[in-house]
Amino acid sequence: MKDLNKNLDKTSNIDNKTMFRSIASVVLISILATVGSNKYAMGKYNVDNIFNNKGLKISEEEAEQLFTILEEETGKDNLDNERDLVLLGAIDNPNLTDEEKETIFKLIDLIEEMPYIDKKMAYANLKELEVTYNNKIVNNNLGIYDYKGNKIIINLDFDEKDVLLHELIHSLFVNEDTYHIPKYLREGVTELLEDEYFSKEPYWESTSYPYEIAMVKILCDMVGSDTVLKAYATGDMKLIENELAIYMGKDKAKSYMKNVKDMFDYFETLNTTTMEYMSSFLEDTNEYFAKKYPFSNEVKESYEYNKELLIKLVYSDPGTEYGNYLQDYGYYIKPYFSKKLKEKDTKHYQKLFEGKLEIKSL
Repeated sequence: MKDLNKNLDKTSNIDNKTMFRSIASVVLISILATVGSNKYAMGKYNVDNIFNNKGLKISEEEAEQLFTILEEETGKDNLDNERDLVLLGAIDNPNLTDEEKETIFKLIDLIEEMPYIDKKMAYANLKELEVTYNNKIVNNNLGIYDYKGNKIIINLDFDEKDVLLHELIHSLFVNEDTYHIPKYLREGVTELLEDEYFSKEPYWESTSYPYEIAMVKILCDMVGSDTVLKAYATGDMKLIENELAIYMGKDKAKSYMKNVKDMFDYFETLNTTTMEYMSSFLEDTNEYFAKKYPFSNEVKESYEYNKELLIKLVYSDPGTEYGNYLQDYGYYIKPYFSKKLKEKDTKHYQKLFEGKLEIKSL
């Protein structure tokens, strides 16, 4: 789900009092100079969560049936290739336009690198997916993946391909085990995947879920990107807990994950969080990194960057604080999922912006 309340698009000079809006106003931010112009939504979170555990339109049984029919009709003995899966699911879907299918084809590299996708469910979701468009904002959301109807709803003609990609990633990964995972993980991983695979500037982009992304990156630094990705794709949060327990102990790892979820649930409802949640998070996370990485290294450096960003959650206006943080401290170059980025950016470091932030109001 992409929230319209959270719009950052990047340009020059910043006004601390106006950067983020109330529910009734929309803020867009752009960055000029050498940095790009993608637009994303950001701001106060919408508490209407479409992923509400009511059930999927596409069941595991129906996915199995559709996949069996596919095998019989195509005569293929091997449908393990994710590229074929995406192309066939999209091509065979009469509900999708050619332009929408072309957008789906952009997911090929991502899918080929994702070993934990439920291929049959992904095929079934894509084969029966519908996309609808509204020329107005609905419930402050730019886009929604309605898993109960297997529909993507794009609200407002505003960078719709970007929004569509985000919702398509949801549709690829949602199944009977994943739709109940904590929202911060679901949205954080989804947006980070979109950033790393489709953005021209994947490290600094102002996104719909910057704090969720920061938390996902911290978890990746703690237990490894592969573990986080597998938990996201399979719905098994115990995978993260078990890795944390190596240095925390079983009980503390469980309470740690609960505290993180509670911290973000509070944030989603009130657009801030409590010092109690944050203090507990910082104490446990700092202790974990001290045990696992007793000496300074790049992992601890990236953690420090994302930790300082995450602390802004306790402020009354985290949106403004996020923009200020970007302006003051820049962004951290470190890929977590994309193989191409990992091959390209082998050195990890903090980089300041060449340019300033400015607010545009609609």
